[in-house]
Amino acid sequence: MMSRRLVFWAGLLSVLAFAAGCEDPPGEVQPQDTSAQAAETDAQSDDELDVPIGPLDFADIVDVVRPAVVNIYTRTRGSSRDGADTSPIVPPGMVPEGRVRESLGSGFIFDETGLVLTNDHVVRDATEIAVRLLDERIYSAEIIGSDPPTDVAILQLQEVDDDLPTIELGDSRQLRVGNWVLAIGNPLGLASTVTAGIASATGRRVMPPGGQLRFQHFIQTDASINPGSSGGPLVNLDGEVIGIATAISSAGHGLGFAIPMHMVEEVLPDLLEHGRVERSWLGIYIGDVPDRLREELPLPDSGGVVLTRLVEDGPAEEAGLEPGDIILELDGRTVQSSGHISWLASTVGVGKTVDIKVMRGDEELTLPITMGLLPQD
Repeated sequence: MMSRRLVFWAGLLSVLAFAAGCEDPPGEVQPQDTSAQAAETDAQSDDELDVPIGPLDFADIVDVVRPAVVNIYTRTRGSSRDGADTSPIVPPGMVPEGRVRESLGSGFIFDETGLVLTNDHVVRDATEIAVRLLDERIYSAEIIGSDPPTDVAILQLQEVDDDLPTIELGDSRQLRVGNWVLAIGNPLGLASTVTAGIASATGRRVMPPGGQLRFQHFIQTDASINPGSSGGPLVNLDGEVIGIATAISSAGHGLGFAIPMHMVEEVLPDLLEHGRVERSWLGIYIGDVPDRLREELPLPDSGGVVLTRLVEDGPAEEAGLEPGDIILELDGRTVQSSGHISWLASTVGVGKTVDIKVMRGDEELTLPITMGLLPQD
């Protein structure tokens, strides 16, 4: 027992002696620069986390983007429900001759010559269009291109000034679920409303097949979108448009949907040059790959579609494809789903010959295929 106490006290004395030896002599104490150490620690933490520290402030982004967002007012000749003439909403200079139907939506100027992107359903069948800017300037506008299957339309402002604000188009392929986004538009007639949220999901299909909106690969967001927001931009924290607000869910809150900008940019050249989109096609009916086939064949864990039926004399039949083939790639791009291959096939180009890679049984084949023109029906 005595030996244990001696060991304890000896150890304690040695610790005290070490601590005393580490103390600065009187009069020579050197103050530590704790602020510099803290800053260095914070910098290291920032590097490791690679995320912004502190509260987010969107005001600078909004200041740059909002002037280019516009309110769109349309009139379509026809009869109102009660047969009475409707009075004009706002912009002056759009006095109706007879009965009209009026609506409003949003859009944004993406070119200094006065080109505006919006939804096709905002301006469809319109006989008169007026556009109001944040600074209260009002222009008449004409539709120069529209594409109902993607719900995209381009307007040309008339007699434009030289100092039109514009907004940059971004790459929606870089968007990640969880990224911050801002929606700007004219919801419920409340001009230039800004809402914030995140990208809740990508690649959403939310509308029943067979409708006007054929191609769906939506960005889902909880940034508030309401009637009148249609056609407005969804922007990232760089102030770039990565989507066009186009739909909401009437069954719940925080469920808004936007057309991704990479889809819009695919159709822009045709809309600007021809006013419409000529789409290519394969001439096939397709389905998802059954799980049992993935287990039996050397297939990827996801992606690919099964060719179930061929359109007679269509491009796929002429290329030698057969029912049961599993399509893996088209024009060097991996096929992710049935919706994805429909979009890929439509954008390859009419008359263009590309490679299509299929799995037939346990054999992988690559065949040349010349894309046909998608029939209007």
